[in-house]
Amino acid sequence: MILVAVRALRGLIGPRYSTITLAAAVCVWLLIVLGGIVRVTGSGTGCGRSWPVCNGRWLPALEYHALIEWNHRLVGFLVGWLMLATVLSTVLFFRRPRRLLYAALLAGVTYVGQALLGAITVWLELDHKWVAAHMGNSMLLLAAIILLAVFARLAPAASAQPVTAGSGWLWWLALGTVGWTYLAMFSGSAVIGYDAELACPSWPQCSPESWLPQTWPQFVSFGHRIAVGFSDVLMLALGVTIWRTRRHDRRLLLATHVLGTLYVSQVFLGAFTIWWGAPAFLRGAHLALAALTWGALVVMTAFIRLGPTVPATSSAQNLARADAPDDRPVSHLPARVQVYLSLIKPRIIPLLLIPTVASMLIAASQQMPERPLLPLILLTMLGGTLATGGAHAINQCLDRDLDARMRRTRTRAVVTGRVSPRSALIFGVSLSGMAFFQLWATVNLAAAALAISGNLFYVFVYTLWLKRTTVQNIVIGGAAGAVPPLVGWAAVTGNVGLPAVLFFAIIFFWTPAHFWALALVRQEEYRAAGVPMMPVVRGEAATRRSILRYAVVLLVVTVLPFATRSLGLFYVVVALALGIVFVIRASELVRKGTTARAWNLFMYSNTYLALLYLSMVIDRLLALGWLGI
Repeated sequence: MILVAVRALRGLIGPRYSTITLAAAVCVWLLIVLGGIVRVTGSGTGCGRSWPVCNGRWLPALEYHALIEWNHRLVGFLVGWLMLATVLSTVLFFRRPRRLLYAALLAGVTYVGQALLGAITVWLELDHKWVAAHMGNSMLLLAAIILLAVFARLAPAASAQPVTAGSGWLWWLALGTVGWTYLAMFSGSAVIGYDAELACPSWPQCSPESWLPQTWPQFVSFGHRIAVGFSDVLMLALGVTIWRTRRHDRRLLLATHVLGTLYVSQVFLGAFTIWWGAPAFLRGAHLALAALTWGALVVMTAFIRLGPTVPATSSAQNLARADAPDDRPVSHLPARVQVYLSLIKPRIIPLLLIPTVASMLIAASQQMPERPLLPLILLTMLGGTLATGGAHAINQCLDRDLDARMRRTRTRAVVTGRVSPRSALIFGVSLSGMAFFQLWATVNLAAAALAISGNLFYVFVYTLWLKRTTVQNIVIGGAAGAVPPLVGWAAVTGNVGLPAVLFFAIIFFWTPAHFWALALVRQEEYRAAGVPMMPVVRGEAATRRSILRYAVVLLVVTVLPFATRSLGLFYVVVALALGIVFVIRASELVRKGTTARAWNLFMYSNTYLALLYLSMVIDRLLALGWLGI
């Protein structure tokens, strides 16, 4: 009977095992978020010394702190049963591969430790130092259960490629990054425990009177700064190494992109936390996002250890993939929705929104708008998405004859007839009109006028005129792509100031080097389509020299925001470093002009622009006294 029951239980759990482990990971994250809410609201002792009951009662009184702490305990109790099911099912039925068993045992031990730390903290009324230890252990628990979920959902290990010597070095770098990041997070909990958030009120020095800390709370706060800074350096080094050695591992690259997105989101959330006076809900959101970032780092490290699932491809194969049609399905949405979504080129829009948001945050650091900043940013992003999407849709209608002659674009929806030119035109005009009126109604007229002017310039000046008639098409036409920072600045201030003009100039001078590098890779397509791109008209050597000239000019232009005191020291250091790398790569392209080098420069230019605008935001946060917590 027992054997029959065990077999029946295995049959019930087996097909659902990966789902159970994933649910456990999500619930543990939710428990950590609730724990953060308990901490930032000061509700850790809201239920008194009673545990597991609340002030001697199974149901709490209708009191703020008691309700928060009781709900935290309730979710913890429910997670406990889920953890029990996860660990027991692993031990009984899924002990192989051994990594499943080890992850399950680590999750079980850390969960028990979490419960004991919580109970001891309440029973003995321990101070915030023990609350910090409780939070540190919760991150170990989250890492363990995430590893178990990842291992449970992966295909059999036989599908992975052997880990090479280079991957072994990458593994140790990833492991060091995880370990140091955990210490940085734990040091953040110590800052809270010692009530040292404002012990070092200046940056980069500890205080206006002294560069170095003098008291113990200052040592705790200053040490956390150093820990976070070094963790950021390690993450950046890890991302660069992955790009250089394992960028063809799509699973690993996706995890890296997610980690980068979460990290950048934390930067923006830090800005709102400061500007809104560090309210409890934003501090809780900061912890929730920190836990997600930690989880993404753990997942990425697991992928590094397991190795790629597909063999590495050569540079030639990578370039061939780059020449694939650019209207691949973007989701599992209905086919008709996918077709219209492809008209707006959704993969390009984020690169235009980043400068918009960065410009808004920088403008707000100098002149805080009268209305809440976060809704203003979201509404401006919506208008920018509509305007950009409308311009792209109109462009696909007007350029259908050229697109039909180019391998990269000949499968676009208008070319293949999946959408008629008339429908694409109506769709694009409708989006553009919606963008103008939405920005006018919800942001301001200046932002709406700038957005629609960029749209019209792209359609009439670039698409209908410059693109088909002059080798300088991308130089002059780049003004359309440089409009987003103007829109963002106007959305906050209602006008266009000098910093916004400089941000416009940065994108304007970045555009030629960016697109000419791409044109070197796809020059035969442009020649077949009759588009007078520089490599087609003046040759590869002249194009490579022009790229270098614009890279040098761009380096100079990026220093101007510092020279005019619009931005500070952190920005100019990052801008110089990124710009020097850009110039070096452009110089290498001049000396050794290969298609692979042109493609690598094109890809770097994308990363360059994103990091440059991110450095602008971080610079303003430092100027506001953000401690980097």
